[in-house]
Amino acid sequence: MQSIDISLTIFQAAVILSLLLLAVGMARPGWILFWVKNPRQFFLFIPGLILFMGSYFAFSLKVGNPMPIAAVHAVILADVLFLIIGMINPSWVFGTERLDRLWVSIIAVLVFMGMMTLQGMYYGPKNKRQPPLSNTLEQPQSPAATPEAPKADTAK
Repeated sequence: MQSIDISLTIFQAAVILSLLLLAVGMARPGWILFWVKNPRQFFLFIPGLILFMGSYFAFSLKVGNPMPIAAVHAVILADVLFLIIGMINPSWVFGTERLDRLWVSIIAVLVFMGMMTLQGMYYGPKNKRQPPLSNTLEQPQSPAATPEAPKADTAK
């Protein structure tokens, strides 16, 4: 029988609760911000997204991912949420009516490409984990330090 890690369960519950906060907040912001006369979805999107990123980052660390990968995965998933909610209504993610879906797409693509680049630097080619780039640089060796192979005698 496996023992249940309570912190893992707490982080999973926090991820689910943050997604529920986003879903309910986007559909009916008055249910959560009941004290505000005319609540807007933007005021629930930002805290919900930050709560999602933080809880998913903690969950990913607890599962065993290294810190850079856990952070990149949290930002990528938050970017997907930004794109989905922004495509439904851009004013929910920007808080203003002046920006449209084109800006949502541009920002989402730029963040996604940047995060995938960072992830690729860590994983390296063919999904092999490598240390950061600063540790992989080789030091040039002097020609005197390398032993030379004995030359074969070609004269008979």
